[in-house]
Amino acid sequence: MNVELSLYDPALTYTGQKQFDCEHALINSFVHNSLKPQVKKSLSVAYVLTDADQGDRFVGFFTIAQHMIDVSLLSSMQLGSLPRKIPCSRLIMLGVDKRYKGQKLGSKLMKHALTLTLSVAKQIGSFGMYLDADPLAVDFYQKLGFALLEGDKTPVPSPMFLPLGSICV
Repeated sequence: MNVELSLYDPALTYTGQKQFDCEHALINSFVHNSLKPQVKKSLSVAYVLTDADQGDRFVGFFTIAQHMIDVSLLSSMQLGSLPRKIPCSRLIMLGVDKRYKGQKLGSKLMKHALTLTLSVAKQIGSFGMYLDADPLAVDFYQKLGFALLEGDKTPVPSPMFLPLGSICV
């Protein structure tokens, strides 16, 4: 296995993208039908993991965009006085094909997303990273330092946040 991370190029056809299966119907549908058009419209940026040993097979990805959240969402974090709207990066989607699970590829994707968040914050300002965690991923994100903003909302996605000062890559 020779997995490489690169910026997703919507002009390319990725081997196995239409067969991608991370065992999550919404994410699978997004990869199969919406990823390419969303990136083409600059609604987000995507990074992709491909396996060079398998003809550059599409094995994982994440999408990220700049976002604003209401400070009231962060009230449980007790961060002091802040403006009403907080700039942040938003991790929109992340997935790893089930055939590649258990190889820490999700962590590799998150490390890159957090590195991007730190870089962007130096250039245009950002307070951290926001995401809506799938119920099965809450523990994964908590291990990375994310805090639940409204408690675990299982079975629906749970909003989570990681302040810039807490990002360790």
